Order: sequence, then structure tokens, then C-alpha cells
Amino acid sequence: MGVDGIIFDFDGTLFDSMYVWRCAASNYLLSLSKAPDKTLDQEVAAMNIKQAAEYLRVHYGIERTVAEIINDINRLTMAEYTDRVQPKTGVAEALEEIHSRGIKMCVATTNVTFLVKAAAERCGLDKYFSACFSGTELDISKDTPKIYELALEHLGTRKENTWVFEDSLFAVKTAKAGGFNVAAVYDEYSSLCQSELKAAADVYLNSMKEWKKIYD
Repeated sequence: MGVDGIIFDFDGTLFDSMYVWRCAASNYLLSLSKAPDKTLDQEVAAMNIKQAAEYLRVHYGIERTVAEIINDINRLTMAEYTDRVQPKTGVAEALEEIHSRGIKMCVATTNVTFLVKAAAERCGLDKYFSACFSGTELDISKDTPKIYELALEHLGTRKENTWVFEDSLFAVKTAKAGGFNVAAVYDEYSSLCQSELKAAADVYLNSMKEWKKIYD
């Protein structure tokens, strides 16, 4: 089976940036002097930022609009993307090799485009991606394969020759349910569910250095 296209998740798959989001909801509430529930960050993990902002607004009585809450959270995280987050091990080399093989690449993320671009451009990796599909901006979460379908349509490749690379279990399961080939990429923030990731995905990668396992 050939490989003509790859749809990459961004946070936790290409960039070591999940630390920014694992506590983003709780940190936002703390900035408002509100006490978050211990399970909050887990509860919003599968949501895009619009859904998470609405959840925070309703459940914590925040007297701000969803748009204002999103802007607040993005301001809290912006410096990490413009100045600090880095690609994961083997990513730069893998993307160059994938590009050299003529494989089309794009990003499908629940993050917002300007943060993704800020980090990718700073690290010289933006040149590899023809588009970035933001679930937040499209109002799509990864509990449906719609974002992958949109990315596939953009790439113009056949589904059977296209792979989705993800680090989170729920996204891997969604992509598989949508009929995609899926490579699960190890991330320390998903370390508690590695056995489930290995079972759910077609291929499991300890790092992007192993990306060619999709040909096995």
C-alpha cells in the first residue's frame, strides 16, 4: 500500500506542547480566582476550545462571552507558542524525509491556527504543511472524523493511501472509526493509555523517528 498523504495532529504529536493545555482550563479559572474541580482538565480534554469555553462559562458562572474566554485563554498560552514550545524528537528529520518522497501533508488540530503557525514558523517547519485545519475555528471536535475528512478533501488523496498521526486515544479511535489508517505517536501525557493506543491504532510509534513503520 502506498502513502500519498498524511494528516498530522499538532500538540503532542508534532510538538511537545501538551503541557500547555493539560492545565489550561484550571489555570484560567485560577486567574479569575475561581477554584477548578479536580477532574476539570480531564473533562475538557476531548473538547475544542469553543466547547471548553462554553463549558467553563456555564459550569463556573463566568460572566464573559465564549469569544472573550477564548481570547483570555489564548493570551495565557501565546507566549509558549511564540517563544518556547519545541518539536518532538525526530519531527524535523521525519518531515523533511516525508516531503522528499512527495507525500502531501497538512495539520488537523483542535488548537487555533495562529498558535500553530507561530510555533511552526519559529521552528522552520511551516513549509511542510499545505494547510492547517482548526477544530476550534471550524467548530468541530475530534469526537467526529469530520475534520479529517476536510483535510483529506484538501489533500486530494485516496483515504486508503492517507494516514492520520495522533497522540490521544480518543482521536485515534475517531480517525479509525472514520476509516483512516492511523499511527499513534507516544506522548508522555498519554502514557497511562499506551496499551489502548497500541490496540486502537494500525501502527504505534515511540517517536517520529519511527514514522516509516507505516510502510510495514
